[in-house]
Amino acid sequence: MFQVHSIRIATVAALGVLLVLWGEAQAVHELKAGATEALEVKVLEAQVHQGQGERQEVLYRMEVLSVLRSTSRENPGDTITVRSYASNNETLAPGWIGVANLNPDPKAGGLDARQQFIAPHGDSFEDVPPGPPSLRFTPSTPQVGGPTQ
Repeated sequence: MFQVHSIRIATVAALGVLLVLWGEAQAVHELKAGATEALEVKVLEAQVHQGQGERQEVLYRMEVLSVLRSTSRENPGDTITVRSYASNNETLAPGWIGVANLNPDPKAGGLDARQQFIAPHGDSFEDVPPGPPSLRFTPSTPQVGGPTQ
């Protein structure tokens, strides 16, 4: 009897700790830069357009690696375009992987307008923290039956 009661308490305590940790991780991405999208991305290409003063416009082409939060229904594997403003030493190099906190681009147009974003603030891009890889969710459809021959 005592052993069963201890197992129940340990299980409830473990679930409580996991809920607290999950809530803290979600809060970090909800508060960052007031953005509507939080995507883990890889920079494929960066085009720098010289602007006035120190700031320059940078147009990134990025691959979505995982979706942390999205209102535009982006999926892992999608390629998006991100407009940002940076100084000379702030431009992200191709191959950079991190979290992009984005908003839909108000200047977007054309057929791929849904996949055009703007980085609203200077701190819109975060390096992925060291440690285990982020949790990724990839929807899949179960196969009915076995393989056909």
